[in-house]
Amino acid sequence: MTSEATPLVRVNVSEGGIAELFIARPAVRNALNEPTALALNEGLANVAADPKVRCVILSGEGSAFCAGADVAEFEKATTAPASERLATLFLPALRSMMTMEKPVIAAVSGAAAGIGVSYVLASDMVVMGRSAYLKLAFINIGLIPDGGACWHLVRKLGHAQAFEMAALATPIDAERCVALGLANRAVEDDQVLAEARALAQALVTQSPQALGATKRAMRQAGNLTLDETITLEGELQDACKATEDFHTRVAAFRQRRRK
Repeated sequence: MTSEATPLVRVNVSEGGIAELFIARPAVRNALNEPTALALNEGLANVAADPKVRCVILSGEGSAFCAGADVAEFEKATTAPASERLATLFLPALRSMMTMEKPVIAAVSGAAAGIGVSYVLASDMVVMGRSAYLKLAFINIGLIPDGGACWHLVRKLGHAQAFEMAALATPIDAERCVALGLANRAVEDDQVLAEARALAQALVTQSPQALGATKRAMRQAGNLTLDETITLEGELQDACKATEDFHTRVAAFRQRRRK
């Protein structure tokens, strides 16, 4: 396994093509100050562009996934509009997670709060420790959820559940996150990373172009009509069928059926 370290975001890429990114400010529960947010943008952009990377795991060092934005820093940032700071500091990473043609797994221990929830929601799969939780704490300091959290939650939960989560800053524990469709797995706290790695290992055995196309189709389906979705599926299917990987896998499938 090769490693590339920064003071704020640690990146490991295995020879099997699994990239692990760790937010590395455990003393403040991985709260994102400006340098950390920019480092995360860069780290995710790099793994998105790296052809050797087949799957990405995002996690946090220490007892929390991400406690949100560093309030001590951001309350001083009164000159730039919030929309500009979001576009500069957070949206590049969130957009990379959603648009890269490789799966992104969030491995959540402890708190995912504030903007940290947005990184969880932007992931393709989510593994949570049993004591982990999601909390939209924005309203406690007189703000609204951002980083696309409103967009994701209304689509995943509907208005009533999403509004309660935001308006009351209600923590959603791991088991309920699974029940609501916000997470895939709830596991023992010491097994979060192991479970995320097991999922990643399973994903990298799949066809890379089919995984990328599946992600693209499902990401776009929520904003398309049924007819538009069927058309997109057909286009992506044709692209997959044109690859050598498809023909190799079909030949292997036929060989197994003959046995």
